[in-house]
Amino acid sequence: MIRLRIGDRSLRVRDEGVSNKRPPLVFVHGAGASSAVWIEEVRRFSTAQRVLAPDLPGHGQSDVWHPPAEVTIAMYRDAVGTLCANLKIERVVLVGHSMGGQIALACAAAWPERVAGVVMVASAAKMPVAPPILETLEKTTDVSGQWLAPLMWSPGTEKELISRWSTLLWTAAKEIGLADLRAVGAFDGESLATKVRTRTMILGGADDLMVSQNRLRKTAGLISGAELHILERAGHQVMREQTEQCWNLLDDFLITY
Repeated sequence: MIRLRIGDRSLRVRDEGVSNKRPPLVFVHGAGASSAVWIEEVRRFSTAQRVLAPDLPGHGQSDVWHPPAEVTIAMYRDAVGTLCANLKIERVVLVGHSMGGQIALACAAAWPERVAGVVMVASAAKMPVAPPILETLEKTTDVSGQWLAPLMWSPGTEKELISRWSTLLWTAAKEIGLADLRAVGAFDGESLATKVRTRTMILGGADDLMVSQNRLRKTAGLISGAELHILERAGHQVMREQTEQCWNLLDDFLITY
C-alpha cells in the first residue's frame, strides 16, 4: 500500500506484485466504492505481474480532489492518468467495474498509446441512472449502502456472499456517491467507444439490474473487435458472484501480453 503526494493532494494505491515485461494491471473501482472491492484480484494477479488498485479521489483513504459538483468521468480519467504518470508507468491494462469501466474506456480513447487493454466489468459506454436511485440516496440515512443491495446481486447469489461483501460496495460519503452516480448518468461514451482500437473485453451478468444486456451488447458492437461474455447467475457484482469464471477469462485475455 502506498500513498502518493500529488501537489497538495494524496492518492492511496494498492501496489503489489513484481515489475516485468507485462504491462501492469490497474483495477478501477465503481461508484461509491474503494479499491477494497478488488482486494482478491490484487492478491491473485500480483503473483504474475505488477497490480495497482487506487482509491479514486474522495474514496477510501484518498483526498477529495474536486468539489462534488465538479465530479465527472473525465476527472477520474485524469486521476488514473496522473497516477500512472507519477509512477512512471508507460502502458497498462485497465480493468474497471461499473463506473470504473467507463473511466477505463475514457482512458483508452484519450491515450491509446498508453492503454494496452481494457476490461469493462458490468459496465457500458452509456449507463443512465434511474431517478429513484438518486432520490433514495438523497433521502437515505443508511450510509452502509444496504439500500442498494437489491440492485447489485443476482437472485441466485448466496446470502452469505452478499452479507460478506455488501459493506465494501458502498463506503463513500453520500455527497461523493451522489456525484459518482450523476457522473455515470451524464457520461455518454458511445462516440468515444467507436474510436477505441485497444483490445477490449466486456464481462457482464445475465441478471444485472443496473446495466442491461442490450447496453453491454451495444458497447461491444461499438468497440472494434471487443469480446463480450455474459455470465449466468450473476448480477452487477459479477466478479464476486462468478469469480472463477471472471478470473479465467481475464487470464485468457492477459495471455498475449
